[in-house]
Amino acid sequence: MQAKMKRALRYVGKRVRIKTKTGAVLYGTVEEVKSGKLYLKTESLHPRSSKAHAAFAPAILPLVLFDLLAIILLDRRPRRRRLRRL
Repeated sequence: MQAKMKRALRYVGKRVRIKTKTGAVLYGTVEEVKSGKLYLKTESLHPRSSKAHAAFAPAILPLVLFDLLAIILLDRRPRRRRLRRL
């Protein structure tokens, strides 16, 4: 559990997509990680769609780290590619 908590701490303050063991996909900003829980501030809209969610937003959801399959960073900067000279 300690290893998952250390990995989750890297995402505090960043926009992420989270997939749970039940198959639910959540989008939002990680607000805090403590006591084996990740607190996610949800977004009102899916980042690539104009459809609104049915829930009132923004809300902060406490998620148990044990139930999370993946945390994907959405604010990743594109890598610069080096051009090779011939």
